[in-house]
Amino acid sequence: MGIPIYPVHLEDPLFQGFYDGLDAGELRITADAETGEWVWYPPEVVPGRPDAVLEWRPVSAEGKAYSFTTVIRSLLPGDHKAEVPYTVILFEPDDAPGVRIAGILVDDDGVEPACDMRLHFRPVEAGDHRIAGFAPVRR
Repeated sequence: MGIPIYPVHLEDPLFQGFYDGLDAGELRITADAETGEWVWYPPEVVPGRPDAVLEWRPVSAEGKAYSFTTVIRSLLPGDHKAEVPYTVILFEPDDAPGVRIAGILVDDDGVEPACDMRLHFRPVEAGDHRIAGFAPVRR
């Protein structure tokens, strides 16, 4: 499997905490500072709670695949033939049910992806930045 290498554009600081977490080896998402309720993706204003303050919190590195798709032909601009195929996973952390984080299936060693398969978070180098990677849990 390949890894898509496409630069992250952080013109919007809303996601800086997510990428800071990846650099620290953690999976971080936003939560309401008052209620502790997970809010993912982080909006500029929380619907129904315009005064809510969001904070970045680490979540479990263990979870499951909610959904997946395998990209066989890249639609990114430029030559990305060496980076395909790769599988995009929607990961649901054990301690944040209902939250789904997009990432790449890594260390699969021929394991066929499946919904509900157990995964472990593992950040991956992709050019000059890190992306969320998820590896199958070996039993």
